[in-house]
This record gives sequence, C-alpha cells and structure tokens, in this order.
Amino acid sequence: MQKAGFEYFDYLPDDLSTASADREIFDSLGVKVIQSHCPFGRYEKDGLAKFRQIAPEAVKSAAILGAEFFVIHADEYRIDPDMPFDHVVKCSREYLAPVIDLCGEYGMKPAIENLFEEKDRNARTRFCSQVEDVIAVIESFPGTGIGCCWDSGHHNVSFGKELFLEKLEMLAPYIICTHLHDNFQTRDTHNPAFAGSVPWEDVMAVLKKHQYNGPLNWEFAHGIFPDEVYEAYLHLIKVSGNYLSTLL
Repeated sequence: MQKAGFEYFDYLPDDLSTASADREIFDSLGVKVIQSHCPFGRYEKDGLAKFRQIAPEAVKSAAILGAEFFVIHADEYRIDPDMPFDHVVKCSREYLAPVIDLCGEYGMKPAIENLFEEKDRNARTRFCSQVEDVIAVIESFPGTGIGCCWDSGHHNVSFGKELFLEKLEMLAPYIICTHLHDNFQTRDTHNPAFAGSVPWEDVMAVLKKHQYNGPLNWEFAHGIFPDEVYEAYLHLIKVSGNYLSTLL
C-alpha cells in the first residue's frame, strides 16, 4: 500500500506488546498511523465487560503508534428498543467515559462512528445507527475534542438516497475523521468509491461547506481480489481519493 502511494493508515495491533515494533515498521516506510479503531465485543455475550477490558489497552497501543484519532463504536446499549433515549445516552456516557478520558491523557481525539441497523433499516435496536444518537453521545463529552468518524457506507445503508444528504448535513459539523467506502444501500459491502450509490461529489461539497480538513481514510474489503489484480485495485482506490481530495 505504501508503494501505491498511501501515506496514512487506520491500524491497531492485536495486542500492546507489538505496538512499538509495528511503529518502527511504519516509520521505516515513511507512512503514519493517523487513526486506530477500538476493538468491540458487541457480538459476544459479555461484550460490555470485554470492552472495558480491552479498550484501555487499545488506547495505549494507538498512542504508541502515534494515532491522532481513536475510533469507537458506541452501541453496547439500546438492547431494548423501548429503552428511553436519555437513559441510553447516560449509559453510553458511563461506559465510554474512561476511554474518552484516557484518549485525552494521550493527546488523541476520540471519534464516535455512525453505525447502521443490521437487519431492518427502520428498527431502533442498535444505538448510533441514527445521526441524533451520534450527536447526543458527542455532546455529552464537551471539551474533550471528541467528534465523529463518519462511515460513508454505514450512512448509505441507514438512510439511502432519500435522507443521505439531509442527515450528512446534520452530522458534518462533528466529523473529524472518516471511513470511506461505497455500497448499494442494502448491504455494507465496502466497495470502492463510485462502485455503489454514495453521491461522492455531493458528499465532498457538504464536507467542504463545513470546512472538513481531516483525513480521507478508506475502509475497504480486499479479500475478494486475487493477488494478480490487487496492485491495480489499490491504484484505483488511490486515484479515487486523489480526485475526491480536489473537491474539498
């Protein structure tokens, strides 16, 4: 990927013990880990307990790597769709607070990622599948530098063509970093830009309007491509990013 021209990465090692060695590799290649994604345990029975165990180690690893942003899923709550919104925000703040504080100690900006309902777009079972959820969590931590990691694919699955730009306008003032990829609204397939229905030129116009100056970070699925075409695929991703950058 360095040979393809990529300079910034979203990366986190499997455990703290390898972070320093990994940092040396990135430094030797002249590239930078600009953001790290916190592991999460939502799909396990003890997801919340596991999050509390692994998140602090993840913050420390990200700090060793030199990450500027620490991406977090805030969806451990809203198991019951009838749970009052204010209560969900309160619970979310309580379990996120130690991680947000630790990010501050290490000089990193925490970034809450927008998510999506996995089975039914109209359901309300996964917190932060709605823009209002993400904003509420962010605003519950004033003065911490917290913002949103905007995931374009999740946004597209959540809102489709009808509400895409309206919801992006609401969230744009809070966006500090990104996960960019495309899909056709029905599944989170992590396609390259322009291989789906995300309105990329309109997206850049909204981000420019709100003076976004953070990274354009791709989050794509590479396993479907044979090694023989992988270099060309990376080139396509890089050229697409270069083009979008000119629109900001």
